[in-house]
Amino acid sequence: MRRATIFARPALAVAASLATACLTITAAPAAPAAAAGPPGTGRIAFSDFMTGQVYAVNPDGSGLAQLTHEPSGIAARWPDWSPNGSRVLFARVNLSNFVGRIWIMNADGTGQRRLASDVPGRSDFQPRYTPDARHIVFTRCLPFFEHCAIWIMRSDGTHRHLLVPFLPAPNETSNFFPDVSPDGRRIAFTRLGFHGISAQVWVARIDGRHARPLTLPRLEAFGPNWSPDGRRIGFSSNSNRPQSSLYVMRADGTGVTRLATTKWPTNNIGSSYSPGGGQIAFSSDRRHPDLCCVDLFVMRANGSQQQHLVPTGLHGVIDVDWGTAPPVSAGSPGTLSRPPAGTPALGASRYAGCHKAPAGLTGDMPFARAPDGHPRIDGKSHDSPHATPCP
Repeated sequence: MRRATIFARPALAVAASLATACLTITAAPAAPAAAAGPPGTGRIAFSDFMTGQVYAVNPDGSGLAQLTHEPSGIAARWPDWSPNGSRVLFARVNLSNFVGRIWIMNADGTGQRRLASDVPGRSDFQPRYTPDARHIVFTRCLPFFEHCAIWIMRSDGTHRHLLVPFLPAPNETSNFFPDVSPDGRRIAFTRLGFHGISAQVWVARIDGRHARPLTLPRLEAFGPNWSPDGRRIGFSSNSNRPQSSLYVMRADGTGVTRLATTKWPTNNIGSSYSPGGGQIAFSSDRRHPDLCCVDLFVMRANGSQQQHLVPTGLHGVIDVDWGTAPPVSAGSPGTLSRPPAGTPALGASRYAGCHKAPAGLTGDMPFARAPDGHPRIDGKSHDSPHATPCP
C-alpha cells in the first residue's frame, strides 16, 4: 500500500453505481417530506477539521461545547464516549509527522491527560472503549499511517497487545476503525489491501482470531459501527471514490441496505447509532456541491423519514460518536453561544472558491497540503480543477 492513500478519493473519479442487482442491496424507503421524529437523548461528540478541535452537542444542535483547545499544528480527532458518558477518549495528532497519541478527558473537556506512554516510531489513534469500559481497542501504525494494526489495552493505558496484525507484502494489508460489539465478544474493523481489495469491513473475535470479511469488495466499505443491540452494523461505502453512502447490514453480513445517498460527488460517511438505537448521526457534504464543508445530520435508524441537519455552526464535522452523556442546556457553563472564533462562515470566505476538502475525501484523517494549498495525497495534489489555493 502506498503511503497516505488510505481512503483517498480523487475528486474527479467517476463513481460506479452501487445499485446493481448482483450486490443484492436493497434501498431504504423513500424519505417523505416529514420530520425525522423527536431528537434523541445523549450527546454527540465529533471532530471539526476546520478548527482541529473536538466538540460535543445535543442531538437538536443546542448546548454546543468545545472540549479541546489544541495549539496550531495539533489536531484533536476520533472522540469516543465511555459507556456511562462520563469521559471521552480522543487522539492528539501532530500534523507535521502524523504521529498520534491517545488521550482522555471528562465529558466537559476538563481533566485532559495522555492515556498511554509514547512508543517511539509508532502512532496510536481511533480509540474505542469495550462495553464494560475495562479495555480500549485502537489503531497503531508507523508514522504517515503505514503498516496499521488493531491493538487492545487496559483502560488505564497498560498491558497493550496486538489483536489484528498488519500483513506484509506481497499481500500488504492494513487495519483501521475498530469497533467492539455490545456483548464485548467481537470486533468489527476496516481492512485495506487484502488480496488487492480496496476496503472491506471484517469481523473477528475480541482476541483477534477467526477474522473474516462481511462486505462485498465492490462496496469499498469502511467505518463499521455496531447497533446497541448488536444485531446490525452500519458502515460507509466508496472508500476510494466520491459519492459515499451509508449502509446497514445484519451482524453476519447479510441484508445489506442503503440508508442514505446523495448526488454525485457528495458523500455521507461515519454513522453512529444513538444510545437507544432508534437514530443514526452521520457526516455529509450534501449541502456543498464544491465539497468544501461537512455538516452533522441525524436520521432514523431504518433510513425512513427526513434526514435533518443538526445546526452546529461548524462546517468540518467528522468522527461522529453518539454517547450516553445527558444533554446540556444551552447557556450552561462551557457551552458556546456562537461558533468559535476562526470558524469560516459559509459564503463569507475572502478566498473565493478556496476548496478545503473534507477529511472524508482525503482519508478521513488529518492531511497535508501541497504548496498550491490543495490536499496532498501520495505526494500529489488532488482537488477540484476549479478550486483556488487555500491559505
